[in-house]
Amino acid sequence: MLRFAVVVLCLVVGIAGCSKQTREAMYPQDRLTLADELRSQGKCYKAIPHYEKLLSEFPAKDIAEQAKFNLAWCHKELKEYELAITGFEDFIDSYPTSPLVDDAMYFIAMCYLEQSPMPERDQAMTVRALEELKLVLREYPDTNLKEEVERAIRTCRSKLAEKEYLNGKLYLRLGYQDAAIIYFDTVLSDYADTPWAGQAMMGKGVALVAQGKIDEARSLFEQIIQEYPSSDLAEEAARYLNQLGGGKRSDKWTSEDSRS
Repeated sequence: MLRFAVVVLCLVVGIAGCSKQTREAMYPQDRLTLADELRSQGKCYKAIPHYEKLLSEFPAKDIAEQAKFNLAWCHKELKEYELAITGFEDFIDSYPTSPLVDDAMYFIAMCYLEQSPMPERDQAMTVRALEELKLVLREYPDTNLKEEVERAIRTCRSKLAEKEYLNGKLYLRLGYQDAAIIYFDTVLSDYADTPWAGQAMMGKGVALVAQGKIDEARSLFEQIIQEYPSSDLAEEAARYLNQLGGGKRSDKWTSEDSRS
């Protein structure tokens, strides 16, 4: 009985060993298929070792190309952004004529954008993402990712505009109207197509009133009503114009608004 158990155990160990050897000695296409299946199932952490082993075996160009791209993509999905960016850059350098180059460039941009913090904080990552996105459109104007790229560009620009607006609002609250106006003007000149342009006009109007420049402020409030009819901004502008009355400065309004 004991001898039989030993024989069975040896067979089990042998089969397991053979199975392991079979997995280790998979054909490149089979390993790629397995890795891609794991990736599609959301198991990137399991797919990565297969892609890495596959690439270490120097498979055919088409298999290596797909493996290198998918490996970088998996790192991005796992939020391993530095590894993902390095992987996509390596892919572009290795296969500059690949039809996936524009995709790799887009994903590099998204790696930066996904690391971008709240608007109140430093926006270096947002700036970098915007630069990469513009590069995609410049080099691949007909990319099949054009809509996604343009949407991401709008997101970046809106975030950068909000950052400038919040800086202006902070300086306005602190009573530094000149500095506030500089930031509001940046929004109006560089990000006029974003939702923050109207807010910047309002902030600049408040700052101008605080400086006693009533006519300039009134002109801005009237412009807000004209450009944003039937909006909350238009209602605010109308209320502020009423508070200005015949052109006299309303200290109560400016101080309350600068704290909002």
